[in-house]
Amino acid sequence: MADITTRAATHDDAPAGVRVLRRSITELCTADHQNDAETIETWLSNKTEDRFAAWVDRPDAYLVVAEADAEVVGVGMLGTDGQVRLCYVLPGYQGRGVGRALMDALETQARAWGVTRLTLESSLGARAFYRRAGYVPCGDARTGFGVTACHPFEKRLDGASSGGGG
Repeated sequence: MADITTRAATHDDAPAGVRVLRRSITELCTADHQNDAETIETWLSNKTEDRFAAWVDRPDAYLVVAEADAEVVGVGMLGTDGQVRLCYVLPGYQGRGVGRALMDALETQARAWGVTRLTLESSLGARAFYRRAGYVPCGDARTGFGVTACHPFEKRLDGASSGGGG
């Protein structure tokens, strides 16, 4: 198994980062999009190289990539508000520590910002991953876009217990 490393994303990562995002959504999130063409199109609509470059430049966010085997195999993003906005792994690399490495990098950045509570909206297929990473459901699932649903999770970084529910 290759070592997984993480680092802040750069503009040069846009082609590989977008490839990770688009393939992960298309191939690994089928339980969520149910192969519904309109839902997939909506989900992929902002996964472009221009948008990736804009995310790199956002002062209110931290965009990170994970690398293995000399290629970008994961993308994560955290907002200064504590919301995990992206955590995607290249198909074929799931279960190899890429997602965990991304979440560790985002949590490290959150602590550096003084953020003590992280939130996210999980896809159906990622719920078990987030639970293993210490996140707990914090509300009922809600309708997303197209045929998707959003499953809210949270994690306290300050040692306080999370709310639970859902």
